[in-house]
Amino acid sequence: MRAVNAMRKANLDLCRVLSCFTVVTAHAAQLFWDFNPASPVWAVWNFLSLAYRCCVPLFFMISGALLLGRDTMDFGRHLRRIGRFALLFYLWSAICYGLDALFFHVWSAEGDLVGLILAGYYHEWFLPALVMCYFALPLLHGFLHGDMALARRGVLLLCVPVVLLSTLEPLPQKPHLLAVFLAPWRLSDLRYLIYFLLGWLLETRPLSRRGERLLVLAALASLLAFAWLNRRYALAAGHAVDVAYGFLMLPAAVCAACVFSLCRRALSLSPGTAGLLHELSGYTLGIYLMHPIFMEILRGSNFDFRAHSALWLYPACTLGFLLPSFAITRVLKKLPVLRKLVS
Repeated sequence: MRAVNAMRKANLDLCRVLSCFTVVTAHAAQLFWDFNPASPVWAVWNFLSLAYRCCVPLFFMISGALLLGRDTMDFGRHLRRIGRFALLFYLWSAICYGLDALFFHVWSAEGDLVGLILAGYYHEWFLPALVMCYFALPLLHGFLHGDMALARRGVLLLCVPVVLLSTLEPLPQKPHLLAVFLAPWRLSDLRYLIYFLLGWLLETRPLSRRGERLLVLAALASLLAFAWLNRRYALAAGHAVDVAYGFLMLPAAVCAACVFSLCRRALSLSPGTAGLLHELSGYTLGIYLMHPIFMEILRGSNFDFRAHSALWLYPACTLGFLLPSFAITRVLKKLPVLRKLVS
């Protein structure tokens, strides 16, 4: 039975690995992105940067497929999950800004260290958004599975962030630390619940082969159309812009649905390959949290990216961020005290 369950989730493991890899490649692409938008090179980066935007929706879809797809939800365990991710947000914010203040000096000069930690490191916005959606999941799960007792608990749980943020955010002249503490927690992030529901829907009611082919065509068409549109905006502005790169915009949504659906092909993988994917998926959170550290090391060195060809430097940077993050995550996962930082 365990082997069967592992095979059933091989598609989500593959999706998680691809999402993590895409996050790293997307962040590496940012280092080469700020070029003249009239150049053919920038047109390539524009298209790639747009295509990479599927990575964040995929993470939300995976959570929706896993958590909403279960027949029951342990409410107490879910509360602990919320607390764990909130704590993880502040721990990694302290680690990243602490390293920056000591060595990189890229972000720490912009404000006081405590305020920066409370506001969160730039790539960590995903964790508060995930937590915000987790507040709503018991309510959704209760309605989807006909568990009204869980739905009632879910209503009360969702009231906590809605009432607190709605009460505190409009207050004028808030203390500085309260203002920066509230900044990462946005009710607007509840919009990402649509990806939780989309992941649940595509996992429980998968597309036909014809539906997959149409989705691939739709994804490619949306990428080409919005890449052209974003480049037009950039040419008009005279510099690189990202107005079409939103995680909730059409290209990100369609491409994420396309990748998620195609990953279901992993259900036919051999047990050995599925086991390898499961092992690799256990490193994705650590890599996601850690790889910006290596980006800041490179940024802090004042390396001149324009002096080298991106044909070799871009894949070199991607591997330079990915492999050390993987190695350190592997070490941390073996240490009982530090394992929860990356698991």
